[in-house]
Amino acid sequence: MTPPPRSGDLVRPRLFVFDSEALSRAVRGDRAFLGLVNKAWERRAPVVTSGLTTLEAWDPRPGKAPRLWDWALSRIEVIHADGAIVDSARSLLTEAGLHGHKYAIDSILAAVAAAGARRGSQVTVFTSDADDLERLLAGIPVVIEPV
Repeated sequence: MTPPPRSGDLVRPRLFVFDSEALSRAVRGDRAFLGLVNKAWERRAPVVTSGLTTLEAWDPRPGKAPRLWDWALSRIEVIHADGAIVDSARSLLTEAGLHGHKYAIDSILAAVAAAGARRGSQVTVFTSDADDLERLLAGIPVVIEPV
């Protein structure tokens, strides 16, 4: 879970959104992504992903460091796809002219990012599907960071 905000914070809040590749790198021990998660935690900047993204990133093979998975997910907020998120994802798909299972999880992640932007956060999406996320988030003030 995200730590509570500090009183007196006046800067626009940051929000980092991880797709499955970014999440996979964090739970595999990639130093850059672990460092980002840790720094964000220290600075009270949420790192979020969707519940569906956790399934996409899950690797049940032996030796995949379940403690690291647990640690990372203790610092990353998992947003579940409720009706509002699904409706937003559907709208984003329609506006982008996309459909089908290829874009389903990306559209949920895009809806999470769009919700953060609507709340006034500076949103950065870390994704291996930069082209798809750029299409889904066209016109929404987010930064797409390819991984």
